[in-house]
Amino acid sequence: MRIKEDLIVTSISLEGNEVPVPKGLSELLNRAGAWKYKAPGSLDNEMNPLENYERKVVQENGNFRTYLTYKKPLKKFEENKKVS
Repeated sequence: MRIKEDLIVTSISLEGNEVPVPKGLSELLNRAGAWKYKAPGSLDNEMNPLENYERKVVQENGNFRTYLTYKKPLKKFEENKKVS
């Protein structure tokens, strides 16, 4: 279901760091139809496209950079493998 109300972005935080809201961001997102309602418990809420990635946010020279590192998922037999 699409949201028919215009939403206003008042603040943005990234890993605990406050990021200034660019002028016109709310209008851009509203006109693009970017807002979507997801019912609690729906399948869309449970799917995470980044579940196999480790995320790290770093501030460098006044800019934020997000590093995504792929983590190979463990297979069942690898989880129980003992290393001595």
